[in-house]
Amino acid sequence: MILIQTQISIIQTIVYFVAAVVPIFLFFVLKMHDNSNNNHFRGLLIVLAGFVIVQGIYHFVGALGFSQLAKGILEPISFVILLLFAICYFITRSKAKRKEDAKVQ
Repeated sequence: MILIQTQISIIQTIVYFVAAVVPIFLFFVLKMHDNSNNNHFRGLLIVLAGFVIVQGIYHFVGALGFSQLAKGILEPISFVILLLFAICYFITRSKAKRKEDAKVQ
């Protein structure tokens, strides 16, 4: 019989992988329909998808019993990707704000 904690980790893994489909789908939709070369939003989507996929792998590896690998390697990688997402977001936001301020003047 599988432990309840393992079952929950497997369910979380499935949910994370399903959730990763959304930013990947939006990336491809924007790639096909956006002709304005707005790569910033697409970059944010890829970093977000990478974070969600690493979280899914983290939960899957934890469910298999490799908690040392999950906590020691995948958790810091996930944290770094989340920080990268925040940095990309603030860079994108500041560029958009500068562009908007330039249009107003």
